[in-house]
Amino acid sequence: MSSLLDPVVRVAYRGAYALAFAYWFVRRPETEGTLVGVWLGRKVLLLQNSYKSTFSMPGGGKHKRESPQEAGARELREEVGLHAAPHELRKVFEAHGTDEYKRDLCHFVELELAAEPSLVLDNREVVWARFLDVDTALQLPLGQVVRAYLEDASRRRAPRGSTP
Repeated sequence: MSSLLDPVVRVAYRGAYALAFAYWFVRRPETEGTLVGVWLGRKVLLLQNSYKSTFSMPGGGKHKRESPQEAGARELREEVGLHAAPHELRKVFEAHGTDEYKRDLCHFVELELAAEPSLVLDNREVVWARFLDVDTALQLPLGQVVRAYLEDASRRRAPRGSTP
């Protein structure tokens, strides 16, 4: 669903991100969020935000009193139009990162799918999303916590009898 307003909104996202980045540089805040590994076998859903140069996964900041699973379910709906109940998301990994000058605690939850879902992108915040083999994903520019998670997931998902 594209409109003439989409490019304007993408510019606004880039501006807001630049301001947030400057704030984080000065304040070095502690943040907490959730990212969702959506899996089809060894393929993981990656996305591209309009305001970042690195690839990521659905996710974002965790609201107060919200569990990582609740945050993950909310972010899946907001970013790619995928509906999952919080109990379907399994907490599997935590990482601390300092990308973007924040001291970030990132919870990772996973959702296992049997078939590729239809994704709905707003073409404003999220401009691209695809399922990629985890080894291919690890060749892309990724944030530090996403890379740590995917390396761990690759080891956990290695075919039986193989050495990663």
